[in-house]
Amino acid sequence: MFSLFSSGGLHSALKQHTACISFTPEGIILEASEPFLNTVGYTLDQIKGQHHRMFCSTEEANSREYHAFWQALGTGESQHGRYKRINSHGEEIWLEATYLPVKNRRGKILHVFKVANDVTQKHQSSARERAVLEALDSSMAVIEFTPDGEILNANDNFQRTMGYTHAELMGKHHEIFCPADFYQVQPHFWRDLSHGKGMQGKFERIDSHGRSVWLEATYNPIKDSQGNVVKVVKFATNITRSVEMADSATRAVLAAQSTSSQTEQIAQNGLNHLQRVVQDAQTAALTLAEAQQLIAALNKQSLSINSITESIARIANQTNLLSLNAAVEAARAGEQGRGFAVVANEVRRLAKGSSEAVDDITRVLKENTALVERTTQAMQLVVKQGESSQTSVSEIETIVNEILIGARSVSNSIDQLALESSH
Repeated sequence: MFSLFSSGGLHSALKQHTACISFTPEGIILEASEPFLNTVGYTLDQIKGQHHRMFCSTEEANSREYHAFWQALGTGESQHGRYKRINSHGEEIWLEATYLPVKNRRGKILHVFKVANDVTQKHQSSARERAVLEALDSSMAVIEFTPDGEILNANDNFQRTMGYTHAELMGKHHEIFCPADFYQVQPHFWRDLSHGKGMQGKFERIDSHGRSVWLEATYNPIKDSQGNVVKVVKFATNITRSVEMADSATRAVLAAQSTSSQTEQIAQNGLNHLQRVVQDAQTAALTLAEAQQLIAALNKQSLSINSITESIARIANQTNLLSLNAAVEAARAGEQGRGFAVVANEVRRLAKGSSEAVDDITRVLKENTALVERTTQAMQLVVKQGESSQTSVSEIETIVNEILIGARSVSNSIDQLALESSH
């Protein structure tokens, strides 16, 4: 029987350095190299004479594709690709392999020679990368550009987000999405990307209907093996609603700031006014106290005047009595006393007038005294009411001061909220 590992430098090199195995045209294992045995975890005795399907899952071994695979090899058609196989521990491994039908001079297939390379880690890594890319593609808006910004491809999410079809986007430049001033603000946007500098942040873009769309996005330069940027991939999330809500919140905060400032100013003005009222009330109280003292002094003077008028009245009465006596004596004197009688009569008339004047003064003083007493009582009531009002105003001042402190606290909280919202 022909041996794969017969003499010769090529065969020896293959046996020593590659994972290779030979089969009959029907798939029965003939021989295998040590690297191949290490890859699948078997010894040669365990696999020699077994069918190739021992390395395959039951599902694959029973599939039409698998039978067609060996039929093609049996007709001399080589096979190449990446294949899933099962090792001795039942674990999945992946082989990059070429199956080569080997013929004799008459064209008869003698055996099938397989050279394989274990790419399990590479395949698993690629699978993880594909899974990540698929997840990104299904959950994010993805678009690809040339290094100059020309659109190469865009996924369904991006098309829905921006309101374009795939055909409408192909070959267009990135600028169709941008506000008029974007490239004025960032004139070197694509130059930096083409030099390998990535971009990330929040970007305002314009959809096909001219509406603003806010995207949280990253622009990722993709390089070839020589480090040259060959394309730029953008991953984006539509954050328009959250931006609009943040703008609404900012406007609400600004309105609250304005209202809070006005409230604080009104409270401050009210407090200042109340403080002036308190000062005026205190001044009025002092003035009332002084007036009360003056009224008391006036009352005292009225009493003194009343005492004087009583003395004058007594003197007038005595004078009148003396004038009567003098008139009697003048009558007795006859003709000699006539002039004295005239004087006595005049004195009596003046005494009577003095008495009447004293009566008038006494009456006026009594009325003034009554008015002073009523005024004093009224002043005392006003003082009490003033003291009560001053107490009430002081209480209101305390309340307004607490309102002012609360307004300032609210204002500080709103300012802090505005600061946090801006970040």
